[in-house]
Amino acid sequence: MSSYVLQVNRVAKPGHSKDVLDLVTTQFEKGSGSRNVSISAFASTGSGHLIVGARVLDSIEKVEEIIDNLDREQSDRIDSHCNNVQVEMLRVIEPIENPPSVPKLMARNLFKAKPGKAGELLSVLLELRSMFPDGVLKPLITVPYVGDQDLVRATGIYDSLKSFENHSDLLVEDTFKPYLQKIRDLRESFIRYTAKITFIRSS
Repeated sequence: MSSYVLQVNRVAKPGHSKDVLDLVTTQFEKGSGSRNVSISAFASTGSGHLIVGARVLDSIEKVEEIIDNLDREQSDRIDSHCNNVQVEMLRVIEPIENPPSVPKLMARNLFKAKPGKAGELLSVLLELRSMFPDGVLKPLITVPYVGDQDLVRATGIYDSLKSFENHSDLLVEDTFKPYLQKIRDLRESFIRYTAKITFIRSS
């Protein structure tokens, strides 16, 4: 049975980031299941901060339940502080493995495949992930269930900028170079979003 990530991306109006962050956090504190809230770091959104609320759900029925029970009044209240709101539904291909005990930062890596190459790109990313040593963070791999089907995502979480740096440095080793070159050949674009995790709960 597939798992899914249901997430809402909100770009806060300038000066409204705290309002959005507080309201989303309150909303997620009352929920259940694995969920987190994060706010952009080291990234320009062209406006205010990007605030993301994400839930990991273990079936498509759970996704439907969330949608059916959505508090539209509460969502509208949050959205009134935003310039842009986007809801995404992602299918989990591989869950995150070996995450830190106290997560602090998140890096979302978005790869856009060349036309017709999304399947190959996904396969190479999975091969690369499988080469990580035992005990090392293995990122969450997801693909859109709706929307742009040429996208593939790899998401990692870290307890510090140093651990993020160490994880990134792994990829310069010779073992990974052939995979990185294949990814470059198959991708049309690549962008990384970094964020500070402000709320996380696993049950």
